Amino acid sequence: MPNKGKFIGSQDNLFVPDAPTIGTATAGNTEVSVAFTAPSDVGNDAITLYGASVFLAGATINYKVSVGTGTLSTGGSGNVYFIDGIPTKTLSLIKGFTYVFDLSDGSNSGHPFGFKNASDGAYTTGVTTSGTAGSASATVTLVLATDASEPSSYYCTSHGNGMGNTISLIEASASTDPLGAAQAGTTGSSSPITVTGLTNGTSYIARVWAINDYGNGPLSAATASFSPALGRGIFGVGKNNSARLNTIDYVSIASTGNAADFGDATLARQTSPSLISSTTRTVFAAGYSDSVTYALTIDYVTIASTSNATDFGDLSVGRYNAAGCSNATRGIHFNGDQQSGTDNTIDYITIASTGNATDFGDMNITTINGGASSSPTRGVRFGGGSSDEISYITIASTGNALDFGNLTVARYNAAGASSNTRVCMAGGEGGSKLNTIDYITTASTGNATDFGDLNTAVQGAAGTSNSTRGLFAGGEPSSGIENFIDYITIASTGNGTDFGDLTVARATMSCGSDAHGGIS
Repeated sequence: MPNKGKFIGSQDNLFVPDAPTIGTATAGNTEVSVAFTAPSDVGNDAITLYGASVFLAGATINYKVSVGTGTLSTGGSGNVYFIDGIPTKTLSLIKGFTYVFDLSDGSNSGHPFGFKNASDGAYTTGVTTSGTAGSASATVTLVLATDASEPSSYYCTSHGNGMGNTISLIEASASTDPLGAAQAGTTGSSSPITVTGLTNGTSYIARVWAINDYGNGPLSAATASFSPALGRGIFGVGKNNSARLNTIDYVSIASTGNAADFGDATLARQTSPSLISSTTRTVFAAGYSDSVTYALTIDYVTIASTSNATDFGDLSVGRYNAAGCSNATRGIHFNGDQQSGTDNTIDYITIASTGNATDFGDMNITTINGGASSSPTRGVRFGGGSSDEISYITIASTGNALDFGNLTVARYNAAGASSNTRVCMAGGEGGSKLNTIDYITTASTGNATDFGDLNTAVQGAAGTSNSTRGLFAGGEPSSGIENFIDYITIASTGNGTDFGDLTVARATMSCGSDAHGGIS
């Protein structure tokens, strides 16, 4: 437990909490949720708050090195290293960062650059030399571990210590970060803490600390590196061979691999609309459950944080064998089976605001078991029953659906996935189980075109996507239930490729993602 090392008022020996034990960092869209365990030693007062800061992971800092006349660090004058124009500069290097010393300036010729430890011996851990000092592209790279304790100085391997100077190693913190502050940070009362405002695709680490009335405790160890990104796919509910399920899985769409458990829906159900999600929420609605044949229930999950679903509201009428799609703000629920028979109702919700669904308009056809997907402007519903019809709506404007064109094969229970320009439609039942994948260009009405084939002929698969890749998961082949996940590159026609497996084999699921084609 570290002492603050100074008086506060008239009292000394004031102690702050120990560092928390760091847990897992779960990245989402421009954010990360950082888990941790509170320290057992809280200092001389109770912990009042926790802080979390995010730093660049393995950040690279470049130094320009040259040689000129100056004062040797050992005394006297002579040739010395200039680091970014400063002679015999003392260096403060941050643990966990990478440093590249550019030795391409011709003045470095004959002055090989190196490092020493505290015992005045050569230090070579994490050091890579490329080229000859003074020649084009010559560098020395130093990769510091997060727990590094050396090197202690830099020097000329031919002319000794005087050309260089000392190196101090410091922990990454809000004051030592090269930008003058952590990339982002916030406080919270308990684990986990969500830090927002990050850049998708950038690699970060996170550290946490505890705070009491005496001040901030030390930083924890760092999390493993993580990169926020759009592209978490969600697969929820459905049926397997013996039961209806409330299981919710998730995958990172950009990285092949098996699905992981996310949590549970409020209701075990099958034949529920799919691909209704914003950049932050996935919504499950309608369906057929053991207790409610025509479900009104809508629930949702926050995509970035694994957890059970929360009640959202109700549909205007209970139904199953429905279809759904969304743009970044509005979710659309297309018709299905209801107690009074097949309906043509279209409902909508505002995904960010919990509440009941509102009437949008009517379908132009009343078939059930259709599929759906979307671009940022248009929602597309396709197939159902023995139909090959494709219909569309303009998501931002309430109104009735219009004819778009036709599928290559009439079918029901096909799955949809999309970019912001294309909708791909896969599998289904058309007299037999199908592996057919069709596509349309969403902005232009017309008939579908052959895209390729799934690895398995199934009906009742679920589809989701990011801006470039479509995933099709589960479904019913000729016998049994599948747990496969296939993927396609939406912009390029071709057959599906194996992605991984669901945690539980199932069919007629709901799904979503934080980066599908309806999100611009």
